[in-house]
Amino acid sequence: MLLKRLAYPCRYSDMVHRFARPVLSMITNTVLDYVYDRHGHRLTQWNNQVMDPNHLQQYADVISAKGSPLDNCFGFVDGTVRPISRPGQHQRAVYNVHKRVHALKFQSVALPNGLIGNLYGPIGNNNYNNVWNYLCMVVTSV
Repeated sequence: MLLKRLAYPCRYSDMVHRFARPVLSMITNTVLDYVYDRHGHRLTQWNNQVMDPNHLQQYADVISAKGSPLDNCFGFVDGTVRPISRPGQHQRAVYNVHKRVHALKFQSVALPNGLIGNLYGPIGNNNYNNVWNYLCMVVTSV
């Protein structure tokens, strides 16, 4: 049920014919909370198995071998804007002027092996410089 709900595009009204309506939202939200509680740290905290100094050097070597002028670049900053429904209150906090939708922003460090090294968000109508400063702080603290 949760996987169907998270598939794009899918609304609760699209799922009514398959699942019972009164419990649909409650079940999907409960399962989503459970998955986040159990595995959310895999995205939001520094992963020492993927981001240890040896792996970071391997990532930098691979990127440099592909022609990068930098020899210490180990990943790429990736920003994502996810549209949401217009909220009833505090609409300005999540309105994205550039995309002209209400949305949440995420920013991550994508590694050459396809994994997400670090994820920051969601954030509302904040400047991406704040996110960039956070990522720089996390990377330099290692």
